[in-house]
Amino acid sequence: MEKASVEIENSTGAGGVIVARFETAAEAVGTVHIAGGSKQKFDEFDRLTVSAPDAAGHLRLFNHSPWPFDLMHQTKSGHTDNEQIEEGCFHDLTIAPGDQLYIVPHPPVFSIPDQPLLYLAHFRPQHPRPPFAPNQKPSNMEVYLEWSHPMQGHSELWGYNVYRSVYEANRQISLDCLNGVPQMGTSAHVLEVRPPQPFNHRYAITAVNREGIESLFSNIRILDWRTAVDLYDAGFVPL
Repeated sequence: MEKASVEIENSTGAGGVIVARFETAAEAVGTVHIAGGSKQKFDEFDRLTVSAPDAAGHLRLFNHSPWPFDLMHQTKSGHTDNEQIEEGCFHDLTIAPGDQLYIVPHPPVFSIPDQPLLYLAHFRPQHPRPPFAPNQKPSNMEVYLEWSHPMQGHSELWGYNVYRSVYEANRQISLDCLNGVPQMGTSAHVLEVRPPQPFNHRYAITAVNREGIESLFSNIRILDWRTAVDLYDAGFVPL
């Protein structure tokens, strides 16, 4: 988002934090590690998501934008605290492992859509399956996703983004938006393989309104080496 600008400072001695930078029209998601005693400025973004993978981060957020920022601090237990940083001001907070902090620009009349509900996630053979033949390789596998949203079909809803994150145990390796622009449908097919131990793939959906504002992540569904059909529903945890 044009003119969006925030600086994140992590206190000396604090645990490092991971910041994911989202743009509605971008296919890739940029991630930045901010170690204790460091700071980073982010410009022209639609949303920032901050998590602390190993130890608590002690953050000071400076708002350099001409409008306020909404802060949504979602704890590991699922509790959400909502704050706002006025233009030209700063805010101090601590983010613990398992928490997730959302930083969203708040221009006038813009609103954040509700989160989708990812109610179905299956690991299954890709359809249609090829006919059996001797020495034929097994058909490709896919993850099939279905979700719902209270504004589905409403003119104010632009569409949805599908995200996949690759982890080694609890350490994030990558985070990608799988569609270039928001899609209107409420299902998705993603070619997949069952990840070997200790890797896992995490899926989530966001809703995007006509102003380009993206919702928080849906509940997270996890594919790992133990998955038979249904992806594990981890709830509202960091992606």
